[in-house]
Amino acid sequence: MHSTTKSRTSISYKTLYLYEKSRADKLTLYIDELQLEIQSLKSSQVSHNHDGLKEDENEISNVLEKLEDLSLSTKAEEKDQHDNNYNKSSISTSDKEIDNAGVVESNIPDISYTNSLTAKNGYKEEENVCKDLNDVVDIRKTFLPILGDEYDYCDRLGGSSKCDIQSNNKILKGQVKKYKKGQFQQLDRHNVDTFITSVPEISSLSYILKNLCEYPLLPDGQYVDKSVPIKKLNSSNYSEDILINMLHLMNEHKRNILHYAFYGTNNKNRPDYLFGVEYVGNVRHKIVVFEIAEIIKYLETLEFKVSKGETVLVLGEESVFSMQRKGGDGGRKGSNQLQIKIIVSKLEDKVKCIKHVL
Repeated sequence: MHSTTKSRTSISYKTLYLYEKSRADKLTLYIDELQLEIQSLKSSQVSHNHDGLKEDENEISNVLEKLEDLSLSTKAEEKDQHDNNYNKSSISTSDKEIDNAGVVESNIPDISYTNSLTAKNGYKEEENVCKDLNDVVDIRKTFLPILGDEYDYCDRLGGSSKCDIQSNNKILKGQVKKYKKGQFQQLDRHNVDTFITSVPEISSLSYILKNLCEYPLLPDGQYVDKSVPIKKLNSSNYSEDILINMLHLMNEHKRNILHYAFYGTNNKNRPDYLFGVEYVGNVRHKIVVFEIAEIIKYLETLEFKVSKGETVLVLGEESVFSMQRKGGDGGRKGSNQLQIKIIVSKLEDKVKCIKHVL
């Protein structure tokens, strides 16, 4: 009886080792691929004119952000693994992920895995902000002029609403964005049809947005076919009247577009505040709190226009708020979604806010 238990433990540690080794090898391969993609994108800038630089920079920023999320999550998981010292629950879980023939099965570096790492980092930041508000008296005092003092214990919310954190008495509802100076953060990404359903006032622009965002799909229905080019927002594809009308309609219904981007469609869980957490390197540097209503009020003073690269719809000269094809995702159909982004650091000097250096 004793020898049987010992044998089972030995097999568990061996299979766990094989699993972790395979996982580490695939992570290394994926990081190498991302770094090659960054170099390729940077090299392509040399042959681009100024009009295309902004789109290339956004794509590079996307890849760098993905790489950073992957690196941070991997380090965190390594620490967790070390702290747990391969406890029994870890061995049991690993055994389930190894088939009867002893072959290690892992989805790394599948895009769904990296997306889950990004989400995990987002959840961690939401938990950090809750901890700050719950435990750090100085932070609560700093934000008193905007947040007040009537909210109680804050916790992270699950689900898909725009509200990331909420106090138990529901007085405080906030969205959390981790950011770096000058880098954009995603506010929303959905299929064009979903966006138009939520902002029906601009439904006549649906075909233009689809031409901008949606490559046709390959026969497998999972990947896009880039042999058919998307239609840029220029005079080669549309008449001047159509382009002028598009911008007029978007500016006319700007508030509805902004409400959708910041509040979403779940009216019961609409965030009132935006918590921006600025990082310098991998270190939390400061927290900035805005009232979302004030952000929207400022953005409403700006006008939609077409970017110089003719593939992005931006508000204002500094592109603090933008809409474009998502891209990335290894060419999967999700790359056809319409992505709405914001540059949090560019709001700090434009919108009333309170900052707390950590």
